[in-house]
Amino acid sequence: MAVNFPDRERAEWLNDIISQLWPNLNNYIVKYCRGKIQTNIRKKFDSFRFEDIDFGSSPPKIDGIKVYNQSVAKDSIVIDFEVFYDGDCDVNFSMSGAQIGTIKDFQMGVEIRVVLKPLLFKMPVIGGIQIFFLNVPDIEFELEGITGIPGFSYLVRQKIEEIIKKKLVFPNKITKRFSKAIEAAELKSIEPAGVLRVHVFEARDLEKKDVTGKSDPYVILHVGAQELKTQVIKRDLNPQWDYYCEFIILDPEAQQLYFKLFDQDEFREDDFLGSGAVDISEVIKPGKNDQWFNLENVKHGKIHLRFSWLGLTSELNALNLTTQETKLLKTENLHAGLLTLYVDSAINLPKIKFYKKPDPYIILTVGDNQTKSRRRRHTCDPTWEQGFYLLVKNPETDSLIITVMDKHSDSTLDKMVYNIKDLCDKPSMQISKEKFQLQLNSESKLTLSMQLRIMQNALFEATESDSDSDLDDCPSTVSRRKSFNKAPKEIVHIEPLSPATSNSDQIEAFQKSEVAASNASLIQKSTFVQRPEERGRIELTLDYSGTRQKLLVTVHRIANLPLKNPGDIPDPYVKLRLEGPGISPVKHRTKVVLDSCDPVYEHTFEYLLSVFELPAHRLIVTVKNKKLFHTSILGQKIIDLDILEASGFLLRDWFDLQEEEVSD
Repeated sequence: MAVNFPDRERAEWLNDIISQLWPNLNNYIVKYCRGKIQTNIRKKFDSFRFEDIDFGSSPPKIDGIKVYNQSVAKDSIVIDFEVFYDGDCDVNFSMSGAQIGTIKDFQMGVEIRVVLKPLLFKMPVIGGIQIFFLNVPDIEFELEGITGIPGFSYLVRQKIEEIIKKKLVFPNKITKRFSKAIEAAELKSIEPAGVLRVHVFEARDLEKKDVTGKSDPYVILHVGAQELKTQVIKRDLNPQWDYYCEFIILDPEAQQLYFKLFDQDEFREDDFLGSGAVDISEVIKPGKNDQWFNLENVKHGKIHLRFSWLGLTSELNALNLTTQETKLLKTENLHAGLLTLYVDSAINLPKIKFYKKPDPYIILTVGDNQTKSRRRRHTCDPTWEQGFYLLVKNPETDSLIITVMDKHSDSTLDKMVYNIKDLCDKPSMQISKEKFQLQLNSESKLTLSMQLRIMQNALFEATESDSDSDLDDCPSTVSRRKSFNKAPKEIVHIEPLSPATSNSDQIEAFQKSEVAASNASLIQKSTFVQRPEERGRIELTLDYSGTRQKLLVTVHRIANLPLKNPGDIPDPYVKLRLEGPGISPVKHRTKVVLDSCDPVYEHTFEYLLSVFELPAHRLIVTVKNKKLFHTSILGQKIIDLDILEASGFLLRDWFDLQEEEVSD
C-alpha cells in the first residue's frame, strides 16, 4: 500500500528508469542473498541454503521525492525518496538438502536520503554522494512451511534487519567520491542536528504473559541503527523503569523513534507486549514532550514517555548549564557532549607472530560508549576513512581510548589515550587530520580528525541560586529560601525512610531532610492572631524529585479561616491547579471537612514535571466553602514554582490566603 506525502513530488519518469533497470538490480540482490545473508544465517543453522530466489517482475516504486531548499548547507543538495516494494517475490530455501520453506508477500517501505556534496565550481560539479536510510525499513513477509523450527522466522527477520542497519541505516551510509580534490572526511562525516533525550518513565495495564498472571516487561527503543534497552521489571503489569537514554539525530523532521515492549522469558522467545512510533519533530515541541502513548498491535496497554531536545554548540561555556541539568536529573547515564571522529589511517603497525601482516581494526571508547571500525586485511598501513559518533558524559574529565586490534589473533597491536579536555582548548573545539603517536610502538602513527560539540537544552535556564556551585555539594546554597510569612518555629518532623526506598532516593531524602531541618518554618502546631483583613493561612509542602521528575504537593491544614457568622461555620476543601505554557491545567482537590475554621487534610497529590519545565509553572491553591446550595471562595494563593530551586527543591511553609486573583 503506497503512501502519498503532500510535501513530496511524484516522479513517474524515475519509476520508468527503475523498471528498465530492475532485471539487473534483481540479479545483484540474488547474489547478495546467496552471499551475505546466507552466510549470516549459517552461523546459526549451518546447513541453510537459498535454493530459488526470484524477486519478481514488479520493481520498487518511488512514491514521492522531496528536494530540500531550506535549512541545508549551501554546498550540498539533499533529496529524500519514499520507496515502496510490494513485489511478486518467490524465495525457496532448504536445510540439510530438504526444502523447508518459502518467503512470500515480501513488502518493504523505506525513506532513502541522498546527499550530493560538496558542490564544486568545476567538473564534475558534485564532489561526492552519500546514500543512507533515515529509519529502519518497515519489512513484512510471510514464511511458509517452517512452523516446526522454533525461532527460525524471527531469526530470518532479525538477520535481514541487522544487515540493512549495519550497512545503510543512519549513522551508517554508502559514500562515493567523484573528485579526488575532495577530502574523504568531508564526504564521510555528517554533523548531526542534535540529541534526543528520552525518559522511559512507566507503563500501565500491560497484557499478562506469565502463568502467574504477570509480566516481566522491558522496552527496546531505536532511532535509525541506534538501539537501546531498559532494565527488566519483574512481575509487574504497571512497571516504572525511570530510564533515560539519548539518541543522535540527523534530522528531527524526517526521523522517528520506535519502541517495542516485551515480556522476558528465560526458556523461550520473549513475548510481545506492544509497540509504537513517534515523529521526533512532534514530541520535541513545547507542551507535547510529555505524553502517554497507547501500545499498538495488542489489546491494551500504554507507555509514558518524556522527551528533551538538545542542540549542539561549539561554545564551551554552555557546558556549565548542561552539567547543572544532568546533576538535577540525578541519573548516571546522561551526557553533556558529542564527539565526532573521522579515523583516516594508520602507518607502521607492528606485524603479528611469524611476521605476518595483521588484519587491523580499531575500537574507540569513551566511558561506557564503544564503537569499532571495519577490518582491513593483511596490512600494516591500513586506511579506514570512517566516521564515528561518541556521546561524552564530561568533556573536562573523560578520555578517548583508541585500541588497534588484529582480527585474526584478537591481540592488541597498539593504543592511545586522548584527553578530551585538550580538544576543548582547540579553536572551535576541533582538529583536522592530526597525526598521533601510538603508545606501544614508536614508529606507529594514527591520523584522526575530531570535533566536540556541547549539548544544550534551550528550555533549561540557570538560576541565581545554582549558577555558582552545584546544589548537591553546597549546603549553604541548598538551604537558602524565600520567606512567606512563616509561622512561629516549634519542632522539626521528618518521616522515617521506608525500607523499600532505593539508595538514590535515600540520598535525596537525606539531603532534603537537612534542608527541612534548617528551615524555621517547619511546625506542627501554631496559633494566630486574626486581623480583620486576613482570610486565614494554609500549610503546604512542595517536594520536587529530580530523579522521578515528580512534584509532590501535600496539603496539611488550614488555620484561622474567617468566621463572619457563628451560625454558619464553613465546610472547606482545597482545590489545586497546576498551570504552565503549552499544557492543559492539571487539577486535584481534597475532601470536604465539615464545620471547621481549622481543617486538617494531610492529602498528597503528585504532578509529573521535568526539571526544566518547573520554573515556568505555577500552582494555584484555592480554598472553597462547600455548602448544600452554593460554593464560595474563601481565599486563594498563587505559588510560582521557581521558588523551589532556591529552597533545595523542598519547601514546607505557611501561606497567607488572599482574595481570588484567578477564576477557578
